[in-house]
Amino acid sequence: MHRDEFKKTFTFNLMTDTPLYIQLSDYFKHQIQSGALKPGDRLIPETDICGALGISRTTVRQAMDSLMEDGLIVRYRGKGSFVAEEKMRRSINHLYSFSKNMRDMGHTPGSIVLEAEAIRSSRQITEKLRMADADSEVFKLRRVRCADGNPILLETTYIPYFLCRGIERTDFTEASLYTVLTNQYDLKIYHAAETLAAVLIDTEAAAHLRCGKKMPGYSIERTGHLENGYVFEYTTSVTRADKCVFRIDLYQNSPANRNPVEFERRIFL
Repeated sequence: MHRDEFKKTFTFNLMTDTPLYIQLSDYFKHQIQSGALKPGDRLIPETDICGALGISRTTVRQAMDSLMEDGLIVRYRGKGSFVAEEKMRRSINHLYSFSKNMRDMGHTPGSIVLEAEAIRSSRQITEKLRMADADSEVFKLRRVRCADGNPILLETTYIPYFLCRGIERTDFTEASLYTVLTNQYDLKIYHAAETLAAVLIDTEAAAHLRCGKKMPGYSIERTGHLENGYVFEYTTSVTRADKCVFRIDLYQNSPANRNPVEFERRIFL
């Protein structure tokens, strides 16, 4: 956006009590949310805004700080302010499906399937799935989970094969695993538990996630349970730290309709 274009499209409303910096931040917020300014676009320099509107640098910086706090822009020293890459928010204080959540937020989910086959279980997987027979078959599904074509997670899932025989014939490039398990295999999915750890992304994961090796990331381990208490899923996944932010909201006195801890994952594209 150039200075002349900015002057034509923005004017202060001096008949309102709304502070000038809020009016300015609201203007840019509308430009971003309407698509007039797109991810990666450079905002008009702060000095140009000051000159065009005759306002102080402090007022402009207050507006830019507000936009940064909202996650709408990023600043680079010596380069200026740019529209931030689009963010996806996912609440995970309840059981979620990656595919459904992406669609709910207006994004197109997809997967690059690396493996989808029935295999003999290892001792570790047998223990995670709480199976009695160490030599049992499991369905292994390894995918790069994507949103709008951008890789988000490198995910590996194991499911006891007797629960889903023939599932390896499903095309999981677009299909939702949970939807298939629910609709085709009549599994009553109840809840899951996840643990999170900070890691350095290894060479293989870095190649799939399009990032440098040893880049900071998150490792997520998930165990899913059916209504009858049976463990139906063990999943491990890795995501880049710059693509995903976790937030926990804590409540001292929890209302009846709210969990005492709400955990949210933000995914940055």
